[in-house]
Amino acid sequence: MATDWLRYANQNATRRLPLNDRLVNALGFLPELGVTMEVFSGGQPGKGEGPRVGSTRHDHGNAADVFFYKDGRRLNWASEADRPLFEEIVRRGRAAGVSGFGAGDGYMQPGSMHIGFGSPGVWGAGGRGAAAPSWLRAAYEGGAASPTLANVQNKTFDPVGEVMAAVPGSMAPQPRPNPPVASFPSSTAPTVPASTQPNIPAAVQAVAGAPTTSKSANDVFGMLAMMGNQGPQFSPVQTMGPSPEQATGLLQLVQALKSRIA
Repeated sequence: MATDWLRYANQNATRRLPLNDRLVNALGFLPELGVTMEVFSGGQPGKGEGPRVGSTRHDHGNAADVFFYKDGRRLNWASEADRPLFEEIVRRGRAAGVSGFGAGDGYMQPGSMHIGFGSPGVWGAGGRGAAAPSWLRAAYEGGAASPTLANVQNKTFDPVGEVMAAVPGSMAPQPRPNPPVASFPSSTAPTVPASTQPNIPAAVQAVAGAPTTSKSANDVFGMLAMMGNQGPQFSPVQTMGPSPEQATGLLQLVQALKSRIA
């Protein structure tokens, strides 16, 4: 994918392949910051497919080691003036679905950054999460809660997957037995012996026998109150709700959704 803000300087590197379109699209916010990106270590073949080195994060163009530039000057996260741009890159990248960032003293070259997909996390010297600089971790955690509709549309953020990942167990509905359905000839109506006819409360008969348009809200609620005073007159319909496991999962689903839109 040809872009004005992306250039490659990895022709002689083991990871000499370009980035894939998904990662390029996720980083498409860089021109809004006036930033360009230079890749010095890009994509590589998967295991058994050709020359490669290190972890699988760079496989098939899913990650890159880069320098960032603004106004023709290479940026460095060690500079207090440049660091806000790095923080914004991490925040926006995280919101766009980029999941792995590496930077800091003792990690690769000064001012460089690893950026790409793979298991979520940040790290610093030695590839250790504990060595990630505080600014990198803070920016990463601040960027996870701001996906946009565009991220959903370009499939760099999956809201369903994010929520379902937080819900244990299966949310699939459990099978319920179908009740038997009686059939009658079209010319014959079923008859119910008088001894088995339900004792329908008078209030219900009154509501059923009068046109609904003539009843106000007060009338209806008043009759419901009358029915309540008479006590139960017939057995309630037996319904099957969610299992305890599903109820717990549904509650956690609602809580997870609330946290995403808070």
